[in-house]
Amino acid sequence: MNPNESEYDVMLREIALQPAFVRASIGGVVERARAAMAEHARRTVGGAILIGCGDSFCAGLAARSYAAEQTGLWIEPIEALEFSRYLVERMPSDRAVVGISNSGSVARTVEGVRFARERGAWTFGVTVSPESDLARAAETLVHLETIPNIKQRPDGTKLVTPGTLTYTASLVGVCGWAIALGAHLGVRTESQTAEAVRSFQRVAEWIDAAYAASSTLAAELAPTFSRDRTTVIAGGGPNAATAYFAAAKWYEALQWPAHHAEIEEWAHEQYFFTGAQTDTIVMLPPGGSHARGIEQLRAARDMGSRTIVIAEAGDTAAQHAADVFFPMPVGVPESLTPFVYKTPFEVLAAQIAAHNGIDFFVFRNPLRQQVNFRQIFDSSQSRMESK
Repeated sequence: MNPNESEYDVMLREIALQPAFVRASIGGVVERARAAMAEHARRTVGGAILIGCGDSFCAGLAARSYAAEQTGLWIEPIEALEFSRYLVERMPSDRAVVGISNSGSVARTVEGVRFARERGAWTFGVTVSPESDLARAAETLVHLETIPNIKQRPDGTKLVTPGTLTYTASLVGVCGWAIALGAHLGVRTESQTAEAVRSFQRVAEWIDAAYAASSTLAAELAPTFSRDRTTVIAGGGPNAATAYFAAAKWYEALQWPAHHAEIEEWAHEQYFFTGAQTDTIVMLPPGGSHARGIEQLRAARDMGSRTIVIAEAGDTAAQHAADVFFPMPVGVPESLTPFVYKTPFEVLAAQIAAHNGIDFFVFRNPLRQQVNFRQIFDSSQSRMESK
């Protein structure tokens, strides 16, 4: 790492690295997952539960549609504590459980996978480190290879950036797991499996195009955001997760309040505080949420909100509904849009933080970092018999 590189530059560099990561990693993830599944040749599953916390929970939620397409299974994302402390005992016996954690050290996710395995579920760990607690707890490893969020400068100090490349890695991990499982279950032929892997070369191209389309506009837009404005980010289907993820980047990079909304629920909830001091950001790829999103944007404008729309280039209905329009590549299947439509939020968060000189996570305060790491990594884990 360049010792003179600012934390904002590191975050922007990691965003720009995502296309190359997708190109280089998807084939290996699928190949390693298939080899690991081959050790359980006769094992079948009737559905899958994806568990995680924070960005990892978002990754499961975002990849659910794609995973269902590839496996033919009912896929259910569940936040890790909700699964491990409330639902695992009622889990159907034929479910696979996939724990998602880049570090492999998040206590709740490790706990949930351990409990599921004790109950006889086929458990998977999607993680970077094969030596991690998650990898040891899971029966089958889905191994990722990427840089961590927590990095070390040459002087020994830690640099922590909001997760961008690591989030993409988790998405690749879940999608790679789904491709491999579809082949294992015989839902996909060898040619279909090979084509699914090849299609991620297009995903990389789409991310690249989204980054190019977003960078200049995000830099121009960043000075217009301020702490006294309210940010609402809405999406539907797989991009309900993108809205959740994007709000998290606001918390991590800026420590500014933000609200994530499912597109339908916006009319029932966030609408009531929408006004002239609100930025309403809506993701509108072609798909099941598009028409409803246009209606919600009209209501936001009626209330005086600035509307910022992320939609396919050439989408005239979305452009007409937008005060600011981020054009995304044409032809991205809705189940893969979470890889692409998050890009403007990542770049915006970095640019707003840089413009205002904001410390990511307020981690220059050692106590703030120490307490946060304790809460995530060092939380005590329950035992099944105590439940």
